Amino acid sequence: MKLKKFSDYVGTLLPHEVLLLERSGRFQDVDRTRIFKIVKYNVLSKEQPKDYIADIDKRKYSHLMNWMQLRLDEYCTDNYYKRLNYFDNKIKTDTVSSEEERELLKHIKNYAPHHFHFIRFYEVVKNYLHFLLVRVRLNDYELINKFVHNYHDDYIRCKDINNRMTQATSDIVTDYHSTKLTQNAEKWVPWLKRLYRADDLDGYNRYQALILLSYLALLKNELLEETIACYDDLEEQLKDGSYYSRKLLLNFYGNRQLILMKLHKYDLALYYGRLSISEQGHDYIMYLNNYCFNLLKLGRPQLALQLLKEAHPFARQMSNKYNKSLFISSLMKCYNDNGEYKNAKQYAENQIALNEKDILEHNWNRFFRTYLETLLHLGEYKQAKKTLNRFNLLEKENTILKTYESFPYFKWFMALIDFKEGNISGNRFKNLINKERERLAITNNAEPSESVMVLIKAALDETS
Repeated sequence: MKLKKFSDYVGTLLPHEVLLLERSGRFQDVDRTRIFKIVKYNVLSKEQPKDYIADIDKRKYSHLMNWMQLRLDEYCTDNYYKRLNYFDNKIKTDTVSSEEERELLKHIKNYAPHHFHFIRFYEVVKNYLHFLLVRVRLNDYELINKFVHNYHDDYIRCKDINNRMTQATSDIVTDYHSTKLTQNAEKWVPWLKRLYRADDLDGYNRYQALILLSYLALLKNELLEETIACYDDLEEQLKDGSYYSRKLLLNFYGNRQLILMKLHKYDLALYYGRLSISEQGHDYIMYLNNYCFNLLKLGRPQLALQLLKEAHPFARQMSNKYNKSLFISSLMKCYNDNGEYKNAKQYAENQIALNEKDILEHNWNRFFRTYLETLLHLGEYKQAKKTLNRFNLLEKENTILKTYESFPYFKWFMALIDFKEGNISGNRFKNLINKERERLAITNNAEPSESVMVLIKAALDETS
């Protein structure tokens, strides 16, 4: 094995995977200890990576790499869940082998409350108990019956919470999608806080509670500090493997980035955001959109544009229409922030031709606001007005503003166009903008989009 293969593998490891491996590692061999120290430094340090020691037997690198992956696979809650489903299928089809039964019995004997997938584990054990009873196999009956009896109340409680979580998710995600917090979603806050702090609850329910708290915190600033404290707490548990899976880690990084961005801690958020895009999984585009938005906040539009362009083939194939439409808007904005307005216009119009239905159904507000900014930068006022009218954007905006107070950007765009075409005076245009700004500054303590204000200021400056 070449050291390049080992270096490439280490390059895929996430910080909390290395910390987990460090906690579980008991190296007797001095050389493996030396290698692992360099692994830890290279993954966790922000400094220049160190070279691996060339005079150590290459087989030790190979053995260490295999050991690391084996340990991560053993800790992985996703693998555990798949194994539980495998056992359940074998039990129900009466094809479970003696070796597989021994493995399941070992899991039962070694069970420590409360596993991430406790609900599924309990169901498999209960099915196994029935499997033994109908075959009059009583050798292990006492052990398994005791487990089912001892954890029955915990199972009922966890299952009930899991069922209630469905309604909580529906209420909260509905508000998050509309970007307006209502009592319908906010009423879940105390319950979710209790769930996350409940050490006697299964890990899956606790993590779902944290995700929903995160959605609520993004809608209510007063919850941000408490929510980030929960992430700090969970970070310690990630190191012992009780919450480990690679998918969960990426989600942890992505969600933590969003909370930190909302707290205006953009540099720290960037660290977690970069980790969240370590691989192209199911939620990769969602994490990438957020990461690139953070890059734009920090004045790094070139890198954001590069990353989105590289991900374009992946995004084009994805089935999640919500995230796909967000990607389209993000790429347009990156073109704009790099001054590539013609590219933004061409891309936007191609997407309207290809994905008009999906754009109108998901994130139409963000898409058309960015597209109109592009047209106004290019001075294409007729096309901008045609777009506003064709897609009834003023009417759609008015409908939204009846239930959610925000800046009437499409109304402002139309006013800017009227001003440019000589239909209203500069003073009237300016007074309209200032009136809305002042009202929302008082009632919502809000400031309008910087990119929109740049357009308005430029339009007014031309007549000064």
